[in-house]
Amino acid sequence: MPPEKVIIFEDELLLANDLKRQITAYNYEVTGIFKRAEAGLQYLADIQNEEDIPDIILMDIALAGKMNGIEAAEVISHNYDIALVFLTGMSQVEIFEKAFQTKPCAFLIKPFDIKQALISIKLAGYLKSLENKVLKNQEEIEGRIVKRIGETDKKKSLAEANSKIILKDESIR
Repeated sequence: MPPEKVIIFEDELLLANDLKRQITAYNYEVTGIFKRAEAGLQYLADIQNEEDIPDIILMDIALAGKMNGIEAAEVISHNYDIALVFLTGMSQVEIFEKAFQTKPCAFLIKPFDIKQALISIKLAGYLKSLENKVLKNQEEIEGRIVKRIGETDKKKSLAEANSKIILKDESIR
């Protein structure tokens, strides 16, 4: 099984590189580290091949640049199907409430250890795969319903046509 691709949005490069080093040892491939949300979003927008899109994004809430991690997560969750894990040293409830609106799969509160990080990353990937299975099943069920409605409409039309023929035939007699 190929390694899952991860992008890290973190303005503390020492922390980002240490996290990269540690998770790489557990079959994750870190394909990018970005201090600024704008640079990371541009990287995602420039991806040409679907297989190059990351599976998981580790997103710090406080980033360098004009855009914070929550704003970047809003863009990502709207445009991409990627599991999102927030990294943060913040503990204000208002911040978490805003972050929850982007539908992250997990949160990691700094400082964290590698075991916590791995559990959160694994959980994020698992939750995203479950979400995708549910959506696929929903589409399949909706397709079956549409097909059944079409079949029912055909049968109804045929029955109506037959009853008109029968009524017409009876009126001739």
